[in-house]
Amino acid sequence: MHEKTKGAKGIMQQSAIKTEEIANKRVALTPSTWAALSRLKEPGKSLGDTVAALIAEHQLRALERDLDQVDKNAKYVSWEKAKKDLGL
Repeated sequence: MHEKTKGAKGIMQQSAIKTEEIANKRVALTPSTWAALSRLKEPGKSLGDTVAALIAEHQLRALERDLDQVDKNAKYVSWEKAKKDLGL
């Protein structure tokens, strides 16, 4: 896991899984997609929980890709230089 996203995983899972929400939407799935999703489902979890966890994982991976791009392409300056440049 990317060093900068260790704490983000729990936060993103909480945002993706809203326990106070009532499920009222239906999604059509092909039999093969239904089977694959059912295999991913953990005991005691609903398919909705599984989908929410997959969304959280996708969001985390996107964040990691973005952070990697920032690490690769960003130009950093010292805090002192930034304060001086901003007139602080």
